[in-house]
Amino acid sequence: MRIRKRLTALFVASLFAASASAFADDPLTLTIGTQDAAWPHIVEASHVLDGAPYKVKWAVLTGPAAQLSALYSKVLDVGLMGDTSLIIEQGNARTQWTPETAPLQIIAGWRNPDSSYPPIVTVVRKDADVKNLADLRGKTWGYNFGGFNYLQYVLSYNKADLRPKDFQGVKFGDGNVSASAFNAGQVAVYSGGYGPVKETVDKGDARVVIKSDELDIPALSVFTARTDVLRDPAKSRALGDFLGRLKQSWTWWAQNVPAVEKIYLEKMKQSPARAKFSAENGRSVFYPLDKQLVAREQKIADTLYRSGDIKNKIKVDVEFNPVFDAQAVAAK
Repeated sequence: MRIRKRLTALFVASLFAASASAFADDPLTLTIGTQDAAWPHIVEASHVLDGAPYKVKWAVLTGPAAQLSALYSKVLDVGLMGDTSLIIEQGNARTQWTPETAPLQIIAGWRNPDSSYPPIVTVVRKDADVKNLADLRGKTWGYNFGGFNYLQYVLSYNKADLRPKDFQGVKFGDGNVSASAFNAGQVAVYSGGYGPVKETVDKGDARVVIKSDELDIPALSVFTARTDVLRDPAKSRALGDFLGRLKQSWTWWAQNVPAVEKIYLEKMKQSPARAKFSAENGRSVFYPLDKQLVAREQKIADTLYRSGDIKNKIKVDVEFNPVFDAQAVAAK
């Protein structure tokens, strides 16, 4: 695997513990990556990990590239990224991934089921004078590499029948930095999460030109685990229990949106409007890693291969492991 940019920030904090007696014999610890510093506080507030027979450490790392780097270096057991991150990773790998050799596997995926909260968008500034996708030609376009933000960028310009030479792509380290550049007017177009640019849209300074759902991007946030972790019986059992408890935290979140909003307001120092949106937008449920999802992901991989955005023609089924669906997926 290619060497990635060295991690510039790693914050690991132990947030949960069971009784002292339960951990007297050096208990098992799961190190879980997240890109949202509020999430550990929200899970703590839900108390779903109280009494867990293992410790959980959270590592807050922005962007999928940092999560992947931490997984490969074994800093993380599980990393948080988008459902298409491993398509790009596998598609540009030097060696073929097989069920036996794939170093990473997606073990859970979630999103807000309310379509009025689009996970990923492409937005343009009002002063860019863009009436349709074709008008994106020649514009400055902010994006970040590695996850479904990047896929939104690629499929948006493919939908517009453009290629990178037809506009000025500006690559940023993560989606928040890209969004900040867009909000400041440094780039005319942005592809990424809606939350960081929503206030600019609400003020009338920008508008959404296409959503991830219109591009048939599942846009699930996912947990990606190292394969060696999944092959460890003790850690695998702990992961299953952890995901089952997180399913309960989604239920708590939906029933306690004001409490979640307060965390974003007070802990993350977001504006009242942004905190309200973050709390509503983050309400999620787990989705099954089933054949239907894999078929959608395979279509995306084939599209990226045909457009030259990944080097290898791949099979995505080696990336998705539904072993924990029974514990993670809410009953339908």
